[in-house]
Amino acid sequence: MDDVRQLGEMLRHYAESEAHKKQLFESQSSVWGARIDGLFDEIQQWLGPVLTPNLLEISREPYVASGPSVAVETSPFKTEKLSVVIAGKPVEFVPEVMGPGGQISLAVMGLTAARYGSVSLVCQPPAESWQWCKTNGLKDPDTFVFDANFLAQQLQGLIPRERT
Repeated sequence: MDDVRQLGEMLRHYAESEAHKKQLFESQSSVWGARIDGLFDEIQQWLGPVLTPNLLEISREPYVASGPSVAVETSPFKTEKLSVVIAGKPVEFVPEVMGPGGQISLAVMGLTAARYGSVSLVCQPPAESWQWCKTNGLKDPDTFVFDANFLAQQLQGLIPRERT
């Protein structure tokens, strides 16, 4: 009977452990969604004064983050993606699946000219600030504080310049 009791004890500990993991995941997921929503609100506020039909437009649409280990059909990461179209060129902020410790990453598409480079925004809770990370090949990413002025500088590079 000791083995049966031990089996019951092991199952109880496992259930408590899984319940704790689920609670932690749900808590981190809530923060993940709220931080993405807050970031998108902030970007819309920053660009609000310069919105111009057919020149600078912003839109949000429902999005389900998925990845190699999380299929889109079963993903619990339901959020939005943000699109900015500037001078006819799209820039998309696309949330990725929540990483370890509640890490929040968004792929930024449309702003890198490097052949193998990528740009992402990263926030590692409990930190509140977003970091702009530009990777190019195998070297460490270049990291910058993401704010209104930094975003404006990046978007300026997409406006065609007249050649004189």
